[in-house]
Amino acid sequence: MYLFNSLRNCYTNGRIPLSLSYFRSDLTLRALCSQHVESEQKPPRKKTIPIPKITLISDSMVSITTLEEAKKLSKRRDLKLVKIVDMDVKTQRPTYKLMTGTEYHEEELKQREARKKQKNNSFIKGEKLLFLKDSINDHDLEIHCKKILKWIAKSLQVNVVINGTSSNDKLEKIYSFIEQQIGNEGRLLQKTLKGTDLKFHIIPPKKEKKDEL
Repeated sequence: MYLFNSLRNCYTNGRIPLSLSYFRSDLTLRALCSQHVESEQKPPRKKTIPIPKITLISDSMVSITTLEEAKKLSKRRDLKLVKIVDMDVKTQRPTYKLMTGTEYHEEELKQREARKKQKNNSFIKGEKLLFLKDSINDHDLEIHCKKILKWIAKSLQVNVVINGTSSNDKLEKIYSFIEQQIGNEGRLLQKTLKGTDLKFHIIPPKKEKKDEL
């Protein structure tokens, strides 16, 4: 009863007993420590960068995947990964297709037939197709360059496809080598990079028209 009356007088006079003041400060300290521990246990979430997706066509099947996974699949199945649509309007994704060597060649023929032949190429008598790999050595590449020179000497257009498996640097190195070997004997045109392949064609040089006397 005495303790109760003493506490009531303290609160009435605006004074808090030392024991209760210590008790209240201890609770405050524990609450702050608890918040600090919780903040350490829950680190801020790292922002993840979304990986862009592509539409992949394979064996008449359409799937959505990443470009990296599509490259791995083409390598496992020994197929060519070719971009056929830069950006689809509906899906807002590029479209790629896995093709065999035959399908790839047929697609090239269709595109070639769809394009109008240039007037200054009317003297070309035919075409040759040459497939190269980026792992080719310099000696074999020189042999192929001599073969190209023989073909364009016969007024033939040579369509070259360099299949890449690692980096584009090797493709550019092979292209520069061929360009140096051909020199003024031919013209390298329509250089394009599709998927992992570098494509271009070589045609004979323009024939200068002699003025009639």
